[in-house]
Amino acid sequence: MGISHDTSRFVCDNIARVWREHLRRQYPDAHTLVILCDGGGSNSSADRIVKQSLMDLANELGIRILLVHYPPYCSKFNPIEHRLFSQITRSWSGAPLLSLKDAANRAALTTTKTGLTEHVHINANTYNIKRQVDDSYQKRLARQVVFALTLSKWNYLVKPPN
Repeated sequence: MGISHDTSRFVCDNIARVWREHLRRQYPDAHTLVILCDGGGSNSSADRIVKQSLMDLANELGIRILLVHYPPYCSKFNPIEHRLFSQITRSWSGAPLLSLKDAANRAALTTTKTGLTEHVHINANTYNIKRQVDDSYQKRLARQVVFALTLSKWNYLVKPPN
């Protein structure tokens, strides 16, 4: 959860935090992080600033990031929509959510019979919505991003430069 704009940098900062605090220990031999996402806003498959942020993230974490975007209007098939967000909505049901902290605390209480638990963090950083693509973008894109042969518009691998 955040207090600022939902930008690609916001998303990447949160992915980095989750990787460092949870996933890296759970999957110490992992060399690729797979992310399923819808196609709009802060993770748009067509937005250059998103790819730039992902290249920065791959550099920072030192791992490959495989992006698999759902086609437009198909995000309802993303399992996270049903397994996570629906459970959080149930936790919020009937509770007065008077602040972001109330919403975060309530979401953190979410559990399911199958063992799902939530790790909730309030990201207090401020994110600029007018960030520009770097001059080196095209050169970095050619070196760091490999577009899939099938549905290359929506599926691509972002690798660290090394």
